[in-house]
Amino acid sequence: MASVITKTGPWNMTVYTYESGDAENPLGRLDDRDITLIPFGAVELSAEGTVLGHNDTEPDLGGGARAPIVGRDFFTDVAGWARGSAIADEFKKGVANGELNVVFDCAHARLPYRVRLHLKVSPILGTYWAFIKRLQRAS
Repeated sequence: MASVITKTGPWNMTVYTYESGDAENPLGRLDDRDITLIPFGAVELSAEGTVLGHNDTEPDLGGGARAPIVGRDFFTDVAGWARGSAIADEFKKGVANGELNVVFDCAHARLPYRVRLHLKVSPILGTYWAFIKRLQRAS
C-alpha cells in the first residue's frame, strides 16, 4: 500500500492509496450490491463541476434505468437544487483558491429527505469530491 504525505494547503495529511487489486483495499472486497449499501454517495468532479465518476447509492424507485450522470454538470443536471446557491458559490470559490472543505445540511421541497453535502478537494488527484449523505427529514 502506497502513501503520500501532502505538504501544501490546509489538508496536511497522510493519504493511503489503494489500487483495485491490493489485498488491503477495503472497497476491493465489496461487490456491486454492497457498494450501493454504502450510507453516502461519492461523486468525483472536475474543476468545472462535471461528474467524472460516482457510486450509485440511490434506490431504483422508478423501476427503470436511470440516465448516466458521468459527463454531466453536477450543479445543473445532477443536483439541480444546488444550482445558483451558496453551495455552488462555495464550490467555485474553493476551486479558485485550491482550498475546498465545506459541509452543508440541506433541505429542499422536492427531496423526500434532508442531505448533508460535503465538498472536498482531492490534493493528489487534482479533482473535487461531493459526499452526499441522507439525513432524516425534519418534522
